[in-house]
Amino acid sequence: MKFNWGTGIFITLVIFLIGMITLVIISSMQPLNLVTPDYYPKGIDYQQQINKIEKTKKLAVGIQFAQDEKLIYINFPAIDSINKPAGKVLVFFPRDNNLDREFNIEVNNSLIQTISKEGMVKGRCILKIDWSFDGVDYYQEEDMMLN
Repeated sequence: MKFNWGTGIFITLVIFLIGMITLVIISSMQPLNLVTPDYYPKGIDYQQQINKIEKTKKLAVGIQFAQDEKLIYINFPAIDSINKPAGKVLVFFPRDNNLDREFNIEVNNSLIQTISKEGMVKGRCILKIDWSFDGVDYYQEEDMMLN
C-alpha cells in the first residue's frame, strides 16, 4: 500500500478526533462540586455578606479559634449584651462538599463553642461563622488545618 501525505493527514485527524471525544467523555463524568448548591442566588445577595464582614472588622476583638486532638474551640468576643450569639458554623472542606458539616451556635457561659472532630477528615478546612448579637449580623472565616 502506498502511503502519501493525504493519508497521513487523514490518520492524524482521526486520531485527534478520537482523542477529543475521549477527553469530552472523561470530563463529563467528573463530579461538579460547587461551594453551595444555590451558588448563583447567593452571589446576587453578596452585598449583605460584605456588610457583615465590615461589621466584624470593626469589633475590637474578633472570634478566636483553637483546637486539640478531639475538639475545635470557637471563642466569641464579649459584646455588651445579656444575650448569647445565634447563628451557624460551617466547617467547609474545599476539596469535597460532601465532607462539609454545619452546626448551630450553642455557646457556654464563657461564650465558647466546641465542635467535635469525630468523623471529620484531617486536612485543610475553612470555618465559616455567620452569627448575630442582638439583631446585628456578623460573618467571619478562618482557615484551619485539622490534625
